[in-house]
Amino acid sequence: MAKFRILSIDGGGLRGVVPLTILKKVEEITGKPLWQSFDLIAGTSTGGLIAGAVTIPTNPNDKSQGCKYSLDYIMDVYLNRGKEIFPGRRTKFGEFIEKVDDLRRPKFTEEGIKKVFTDVCGESKMSHALTNIMICSYDLRNNKPLIFKSRVSKTDPEKDILLYEAARATSAGPTYLPAFELVYPDTDENGIEENRYRTCIDGGVYINNPSMGALSEYSKNHCEYGFGDKNTDINYNEVFVLSIGTGSYTGEISTPDALNAGLIFWATRISDVMMKGVNKTTHYEMTEMMEPGNYLRLTIDIKEEKYSDMARSDSETSNYLINETNSQVLSDAKKMKDLNDFLVKAGLANNNAAPNA
Repeated sequence: MAKFRILSIDGGGLRGVVPLTILKKVEEITGKPLWQSFDLIAGTSTGGLIAGAVTIPTNPNDKSQGCKYSLDYIMDVYLNRGKEIFPGRRTKFGEFIEKVDDLRRPKFTEEGIKKVFTDVCGESKMSHALTNIMICSYDLRNNKPLIFKSRVSKTDPEKDILLYEAARATSAGPTYLPAFELVYPDTDENGIEENRYRTCIDGGVYINNPSMGALSEYSKNHCEYGFGDKNTDINYNEVFVLSIGTGSYTGEISTPDALNAGLIFWATRISDVMMKGVNKTTHYEMTEMMEPGNYLRLTIDIKEEKYSDMARSDSETSNYLINETNSQVLSDAKKMKDLNDFLVKAGLANNNAAPNA
């Protein structure tokens, strides 16, 4: 059986500069764009936007023309247009007023994210993707996970939604941005038609690291990806998963804080706590399930709490995250060896491509 390669990208708002920095090194080692290296790219929240952006074709009618955007271009969007999505907050008394207002509505309006995502996604649809993609959201109306898959969109026109819609749905972080409504018909596991009018929030509430979800998608539907038939057992020796995180804060919440904390305290921290727990659980599951050397997880530790805020759009924060990614990953000899060994085993690089750490 041929090799099947999965790229998984975590959620994390503007911390998306972390996976983008690592993925630029992946392209450098392989000498190919991501869509040519991976058979399935899965993403949640900011990872879902990246998964979509790196697979938008220059011309949907002639995919031989390749991808519309380079990783450098996408990085530039994060660095220079993040302020449109998450504009800086006022200070002193104005900040107090905003915090009170945050108790009643999301911190940020839809205006900025709508403009940026529209400019990036254009009229591209899920079925246009240059390789298979999977973008994760959560549907409040039906109270269930909602995962958009290009595999499905290619055979069901009603599910061939705009990439903008999928990106907006996966990025609707509770407390940060408004939920997103769209029409998406489907049936439940019993074949009963669900409410097609969806109210979506960020998939990070349950699957911030979509590695296991992507592996499950392939495991169940491998024949539709062109690997054997329903009676063919999957050879997991030939399945490879590269999981890229957006970093997590390494500090702890003290016992007194946790015991006595109220709404305002937790509202500013609960998203990161949930994401950290989900990410580590998924990493444990993937490590247990995957063949040694077929799964690799790369991310960073964020040592200063102020830089862990997913909505910080200032250059100080982005520079910190990029510098830490270079220091903790790209300049770490062991991690770079692990990355090179993974890419070699996955058939994406040769032994002579080992990068200098």
